[in-house]
Amino acid sequence: MDSGEASAITLVWKHRDASLLVLDERRGRKVASALGLRITGTAGLLTDAAVAGLIDFEETLLKLVQTGFRLHAPVVEELRQSLAIRRPPPCS
Repeated sequence: MDSGEASAITLVWKHRDASLLVLDERRGRKVASALGLRITGTAGLLTDAAVAGLIDFEETLLKLVQTGFRLHAPVVEELRQSLAIRRPPPCS
């Protein structure tokens, strides 16, 4: 865990009742979880934004991957399935 992640955890700890920590690094997430902090990551933000209709999931995922962002294929498939369940049906 680097100093930036440690600082983020410290800041969220100080405001834990009203904060959500956005963190992808496994070790930092483990520490934050042990402290009982609310955590999400890039994948969680991506999924929530897609459910809210703010972004196109596939397009945004492709752009992230092109920047070097990595997600394991099973995680991507799980996110796609989650989206299929969480999206409201289209209006007709």
